[in-house]
Amino acid sequence: MNTKKIWMISVILGMAVAAFAYITIFSKETVTTASGTESSQEQKKEDQSSKQAEKKKEEKAKKPEREFTNSIVAVSKGKRAISLKVNLEQGVSGYVAPNSMVDVIAYETTKDDATGKEFKSSVLVLENAKVLTSGKSADNKAEALQYETVTVEVTPEEGVMLGLAAKDKDGFYLMLRNTEDTESGKAGIKQTREVIKE
Repeated sequence: MNTKKIWMISVILGMAVAAFAYITIFSKETVTTASGTESSQEQKKEDQSSKQAEKKKEEKAKKPEREFTNSIVAVSKGKRAISLKVNLEQGVSGYVAPNSMVDVIAYETTKDDATGKEFKSSVLVLENAKVLTSGKSADNKAEALQYETVTVEVTPEEGVMLGLAAKDKDGFYLMLRNTEDTESGKAGIKQTREVIKE
């Protein structure tokens, strides 16, 4: 074989091997660079989301929390809290405390238009209600004993019923229960009497 032909074949094969090596090496770098770019973009997104979460935590920490001097028992899941206006005698003379159990009596006055007579009724509207607190949230311990409101735990339906009953000017009375007394089924008991005017 001629030396010139050997050199030509060597150059052509060398170029083919170089081209093959060039394609394989640079195509891997491109793939690596592309995946590296994607992972760096994902890392940036994660960093941004963690920074946003930290920023929200800081904002929450900066907001002043409302402080209650007169604490309240936590409301159970599915229940609501409603405050009833009472005076000292209606509120069991100051003996109602958080976690006490009470029955609630509502009063109403009706008038018979035909006879002109007035009637006063008392109805047991709620049994075995848990007291969450007495008094206002800003009351100190001494003021909380002279409460004008009692907050009880109710279902939404009981809350609606008590809200309507609260609109009657005659108000509520509370009956303090023994915490071990769980008997119920007497709600709806009603007593009515004629109001005698002198």
